[in-house]
Amino acid sequence: MRVRAFATAVIAAASLCCAAAAQADDFPNDKIRILVPTAPAGVADSLSRIVAAKVQENIGQTLYVENRSGANGNIGAQAALTAPADGYTVLMGHIGLMTINHHLYPKMGFSPIKAFMPVVHVVSYPDVLIVNNDLPVTTLKEFIDYAKADPKALTYSSSGYGSSFHMAMELLKHRAGIEAVHVPFAGTAPALNALMAGTVNAAFTDVMTGGPFIAAKKVRALAVSSAHRFRGLPEVPTVAEAGLSGFVVEGWAGLVAANGTPPQRVKFLNEQVNKALKDPTVIEKVSALGGDIVGGTPEQFGEFMASEDKKWGDLVEQAHLRKSGE
Repeated sequence: MRVRAFATAVIAAASLCCAAAAQADDFPNDKIRILVPTAPAGVADSLSRIVAAKVQENIGQTLYVENRSGANGNIGAQAALTAPADGYTVLMGHIGLMTINHHLYPKMGFSPIKAFMPVVHVVSYPDVLIVNNDLPVTTLKEFIDYAKADPKALTYSSSGYGSSFHMAMELLKHRAGIEAVHVPFAGTAPALNALMAGTVNAAFTDVMTGGPFIAAKKVRALAVSSAHRFRGLPEVPTVAEAGLSGFVVEGWAGLVAANGTPPQRVKFLNEQVNKALKDPTVIEKVSALGGDIVGGTPEQFGEFMASEDKKWGDLVEQAHLRKSGE
């Protein structure tokens, strides 16, 4: 009897293993949703649509993008966390949502890098420091000197409290020892409109959005925040070159999945996105947006997010940026 019972148990276990393998082999047998926690036409949205189209072409299964903007990405994140953790819903996480928000807002309720599994780091892109044409500065040094001469003189806009543009300026202020009044807006477009109108003096923005305004001479570019000069603005120095050594702030985006997603499905998604990122058409389209393709393993993306999380957490503490009661 014991032998028969053991044999029955072995057969049952083998059946479960086969069922699990079949389930893994069948993935995906339904549409895959990419939740984008920003408004349409932004970097994360455009990038998601480029990648989704190529992966869909490669695997023969529909991938579609759904925008869930608001609260600097938190609304999209919550939507992803309430969906089944089965790989059919993934989130295009970005720098603000994944590694900044929970340091700023004590009552946010979850830590994104703990609530999500990394899938693949998709892209990075530099920010650029721009100023109103009437501001009497043409270099980063002059900008810093101007701020030091009158600590109450400078104002700057951003796409919201806790956005990467806000945090880039806060890091610049901290490193340079200057002051500037933050004027947050509900989006990048109104923040840049305020800058061009002279309502504020300066702003950080991504190169994709800021590039056309720089080219049209509607604003003046002082420095890019990346480790190297941006190919689309070769005459604009990096912040490090301009005097603040070691200063690097790059926007980034990558796919994450809710904790509990089967590892084999994460592996499949990682492999398919990496394959798409090597396609010449995808490379050309991402480059046109001002982005640099990254790719790599889930583990590498996880390590990168951990380093970003520490970087911004340290700044929030050192610059006393945490918002009380929120």
